[in-house]
Formats: sequence, C-alpha cells, structure tokens
Amino acid sequence: MHKVLVAAGLAVSLSACASTYVGKPYDRAAANVQSIGIADDALPEKATASEVASVGSNFGLVGALANAAIQQSREKAINDALAGAGFDAEARLEQRVITSLDAQGYRAKVEQNAVRQKRVYLASYNSAGDKPDAYLDIVVTNYGYLSAGVGQPWRPTVAATVRLVSASDSSKVLMENQIVYNGMYPQKGVITLSANPEYAFLDREDMLADPARLAGGIEDALNKVADTAVGLLR
Repeated sequence: MHKVLVAAGLAVSLSACASTYVGKPYDRAAANVQSIGIADDALPEKATASEVASVGSNFGLVGALANAAIQQSREKAINDALAGAGFDAEARLEQRVITSLDAQGYRAKVEQNAVRQKRVYLASYNSAGDKPDAYLDIVVTNYGYLSAGVGQPWRPTVAATVRLVSASDSSKVLMENQIVYNGMYPQKGVITLSANPEYAFLDREDMLADPARLAGGIEDALNKVADTAVGLLR
C-alpha cells in the first residue's frame, strides 16, 4: 500500500512539473507592421533521420554505438540523395515565407544576417537599405525524417521556433510561438501539425529509391511550417 501511495504521489509530482508552452499572440492592429525582414540562416546544414525505438536500444553502450553508426550512415545517404536532387531546404523555406507574407499583405524580403552559432534566435538583426518595421525569425531546430521504430514508416519531421520582433527595438517581441510537424512527443501549447501520408516511406531503401519524392516530403513539411508561422501574423 505504501508503494502505491508513493507511486501515486510521484505521478502527481511529475504532472505538476509538466509545463504548458505559452506563446505570445500577435496583435496586427496594435503592431502596425507593414514590412518584414526575414532572418537568414534558419536551418541546420543537414537533414536528420532518426529512429525513436531501435533494436540496439536494448543493448546498452554497444547498442547505442551501433545505433549511432547506423544513423550517421543513413543520414549521409539521405543528405547525399537530397543534394543529388538539387534540393536547397533553406531557399525553399525562405521563398515560401516570402510568398505567404505577400499573400497576407506584407512587404517582405530576406535579410543577410551573420551565420548562427547555434539554432537559436539571432541576437541582433541587420538590414541592407531600407529598414523594415519588424523581423521574422524562424529557427528550424530540426528537419528530416522520423520513424517510431523498427518496421514503422518514415515520415518528414520539422521542429521550429518563430518570433516577430520590432526593428526599432529588438527586445520588443510582437509574436512568438513553437511549431512541430510530425513530432514524436507533442507538448501542450505547441502548434502540432500532422504528417502528410503522401510522403511515408517503408525504409531507407524506399527513401533513397526516389530522391525527388524524398525532397518533396521535406519541402511539403517546411511549407506547412512556413504557412503556419505566417498565419500567426494575420
């Protein structure tokens, strides 16, 4: 009985510790933003290919090392295939953001910023020529393909944080949120997008057999994230 009470108390404690993400909603009328500079260098250099529950996970350090080697080999093959297909994830995302912002009535252009040392928001924003009213900083912390485990399909995944800051005062955040496309562990408060079943692959061989479709899956996921991010600025 004592063990049951301890377990129940632990469960309550853990649930109390779980926090819900709370973004900052956008007030378009109050912000009075007409032009937006899009922060550059939003994506990591390489796509990932992660299997959440793998065979080696049950074999300690040896299994972990084997898994790491398999993942590294898989990611290299996938990134080589994407490069061979001429896929530029950064360019595709930036173009989609511009198109979506234009559709919402904003004037938008990409700003050339310093290369990010980490996948975090830029500390400062630079503009060449006319300064925009605000900067949209979309930080993709991860993109690529994800499988729930051995024998499970591989689907595109993207995780991003996004914020809009005033150009006159970068400490003034006008909007902030998090967006996850096909994440394995949904978090309360985070905008969660479902994977498009059109881009599900059986295994590594299936992904590498059609590089154009492989790239199409990531592009589709990035488009959904870009449209969702811009949709927060309506």
